[in-house]
Amino acid sequence: MAVPELAATSPFAALPAPRIMPRLTGVGIVVLSPACMGFMARQAEKSAGLVANKGTLVVKRCEERRAYGRHHSADAYDVCFGSFRADSGRVVRDGAGLRGWYAAGEKVRVYREGHRYQPVSRRFFRGRLAFFFAGLMMVAFGVMTTVVGHGARTAGEIRASWEALRRKSAGPYISWLLRAGGAGTAACAVLALVGS
Repeated sequence: MAVPELAATSPFAALPAPRIMPRLTGVGIVVLSPACMGFMARQAEKSAGLVANKGTLVVKRCEERRAYGRHHSADAYDVCFGSFRADSGRVVRDGAGLRGWYAAGEKVRVYREGHRYQPVSRRFFRGRLAFFFAGLMMVAFGVMTTVVGHGARTAGEIRASWEALRRKSAGPYISWLLRAGGAGTAACAVLALVGS
């Protein structure tokens, strides 16, 4: 006889009957994840320097600023100011600001988007690409929730849901989607942390 506390966490336990709300949540995740993936792919492309308004910002000074939220708590962040020169040489702006801390006189590759400046670097490219691959895992999780019709919250429920999904025809494809997303996220995250 199974102990009631362990029945929900066993991979061999029967899942509850499919419900409509978890399925709608899964559909929402499947719809929103590709939109987020597209946004992160575009941000990764910009971080790689594949954008029109790129150039060099020569840092003159840096300072610490505080942002006050709704509850009057201050979050500190660093901003550096300097002169921006576009690669075309036509645009020169003094007083351009870039978040982060850089040494005075340092030349930072940036791209201009509106009134903001963002760094062009392999580290930012890999970090944003990691979020793209994490979106693949979210798509797999959303499909699992939609097909199974049960919101998995514990490790045992997730295993039982994957077992139920594996019996479906889409199971192997979703499994490979999850593996590709996990491997891509891990590889990009490690490269972003250790690379320059």
